[in-house]
Amino acid sequence: MRTLRNTSVRRVLRLPLVAIAVAGLAATAVTFAAPASADPSTTYVTVGSDTIQDVEDQFQSDEFPGLVGSWDAVNPVTAAAHEDITPKAGCSMTRPNGSGEGLAALRKSINPATTAAQLADAPEPGCVDFSRSSSGPGTNQANDGALQYVPFALDAVGTATGPATAVTGSDPAVATAITHADDFTLGTLTAPGNLITLYRDCHAVTVDGVTYDPNIPAAAGDQQIHLYVPQAGSGTRNFWATTLGFNNTTLPSCVHDTNVNNNAPVEEHDGTVYAQDADAFGPFSIAQFIAQTNGHHDRRHNVAVHNLNAIAPVVGGSLNEHYPITREVYDIVPRNKIVNGGAGTGFDPKLAALLAGSNSALCQDELTIISFGFATLDDAPLGHTCGATTNDLRAFGAGNPV
Repeated sequence: MRTLRNTSVRRVLRLPLVAIAVAGLAATAVTFAAPASADPSTTYVTVGSDTIQDVEDQFQSDEFPGLVGSWDAVNPVTAAAHEDITPKAGCSMTRPNGSGEGLAALRKSINPATTAAQLADAPEPGCVDFSRSSSGPGTNQANDGALQYVPFALDAVGTATGPATAVTGSDPAVATAITHADDFTLGTLTAPGNLITLYRDCHAVTVDGVTYDPNIPAAAGDQQIHLYVPQAGSGTRNFWATTLGFNNTTLPSCVHDTNVNNNAPVEEHDGTVYAQDADAFGPFSIAQFIAQTNGHHDRRHNVAVHNLNAIAPVVGGSLNEHYPITREVYDIVPRNKIVNGGAGTGFDPKLAALLAGSNSALCQDELTIISFGFATLDDAPLGHTCGATTNDLRAFGAGNPV
């Protein structure tokens, strides 16, 4: 496990950088409320991933009120999805819900002729400056890509169920029937363990003498297990599908993105489906679980996260970097805005100072990153350090334009 060193010193030392970053925009800055209580009024706009919205809400609220606004995946007060928002003067758009919709909105803001599928009210040019993503460039990767995925933290994605025993009171939850989830295995795509066999192949698995059947109805004598993924457009859904080897658009017959009992959509990192369905099983961001446990926008509803390959997802209240399923999380930014290519390229030094490079304001704010359950990228656990702008993290090149 990595420990945080000299964070308070680092935070003090970067204050002049912060002052530089906001200089020249102070006259137009408008302070906005704390995360999860209200949407911001702002200069730069970011939308997209639910996984990293809370940490970025906090970062931007603490450090740059009125400069950067992080618009949540759903309404932070009512939890309504896909309502119209006005993130900037002259901008009206449907609120993007998840990494995929956030990326599509960014692409439309950059290129009005983009082929990216849009929501009902697409953004006008310039309405979105960067987007949040919990998955990488994937098949859109291109060494000459116009968009840069900039990593800033490490997350793990664990398996989740309802609680071991039923909970009553103001936040009730049914007891899970998936009583051996701590003994599930991952395996590989060529030598699948329980998790891949369930999600990719829709085959029953036997764990500790209990056979879990993902097909509805389960075979006689088997325990029903309902396999869930978040809503379409979710970065976690895309990451989970890639990790387990199934198609995230055309889901296997045994995989569901709505509650099989009431047809309610499954929102990522929200424990509602697990509280309502005793047979529910699915992915949950460990960083989100830790942050919500610590009181940040808590929507766990008594969810439990589980060991995988006998490795715990949380150790000592912190994310276990040795958990079998980990990922980097990103901001997606037009590369020309944050990598200085010379005069006339559109380079934006304020945006670059916020996000790009290990000395960027976000990378230096390790206190916030860790307090929201993520681990830092100081030793590049998945190949990149915080703020990296390497070619392998670029997307949408000449043959696949933004």
